[in-house]
Amino acid sequence: MRPRHTRPRRDGGYALVAAVTSVLAFAYIAFQVLAADEGGIGAVSARIEQAKLSAAADAGIVLAVQAMADSDRGARWSLDGRPHQMDFAGDELTIVLEDERGKAPLAGLNDAQARALFAGAGATGDRLDALVTEFRDWKSDADAMANASAAPSESPVRHGQFRTIGELAGLKDMDPAMLARIAPAVTVFFEENGPFLPDHASPLAVATMNADIEETSSSTLLSSGSANFTAGRPAEELAGEDNLQGRTVTVRVTARDPDGAKTHRMAIIELTGDSHQPYWVRYAE
Repeated sequence: MRPRHTRPRRDGGYALVAAVTSVLAFAYIAFQVLAADEGGIGAVSARIEQAKLSAAADAGIVLAVQAMADSDRGARWSLDGRPHQMDFAGDELTIVLEDERGKAPLAGLNDAQARALFAGAGATGDRLDALVTEFRDWKSDADAMANASAAPSESPVRHGQFRTIGELAGLKDMDPAMLARIAPAVTVFFEENGPFLPDHASPLAVATMNADIEETSSSTLLSSGSANFTAGRPAEELAGEDNLQGRTVTVRVTARDPDGAKTHRMAIIELTGDSHQPYWVRYAE
């Protein structure tokens, strides 16, 4: 009988080494793939977190509408621009309400009011005169276009009525710092919702609207702010309105997560008084 052939023990060692080497090779390849995708995974995670913050900010708009319509008048939010803090699904929301009827309507400002607006924001001398002229020229485009017989040199106007507050940046003598001071005091959504209401207005808005009545000190305006304007008023004046139907309100929401990431939402809404459709979005960014 022929002796049974047996594999030398050392062959098994070679096979084990080959198997381990293959496993290590596949593990290395998998590691490289994961490492290459790590940046993509991080980006996806960041986008998910940003989407969560955006959803929280959107929810802040709805929560603000509910707070303005609270059946308890004492708990109802006012339109005085004070920040409201609340938690939403672990994110911190800061919500501010601004009454558009407490702002100066850009479309309706005459030269005296425009001068008060720019002076209150810090313009003086030749720059102030230039801004008033540029503002008038920009607005009066519709009238110039209607005058078909006017020669081009008699129609220096460029754009017509302001569609957004940001268009003020198009004035030659405007700068970002001045625009930042002006923006909270003016609106392009005043329309037919009623007269100017000074109850929730900033000092600059009040001075602008009263420019035809009394002279305004720009230095006084620059040293005061909305917080000082509301701080000395009786609490009952700051309570919520009884009826906001048809009112146009700016809602500003900042959503911040526990790690410090944040996002912003701004919407100008018109309150309808209809429980099924409580508001319309007029503008959002």
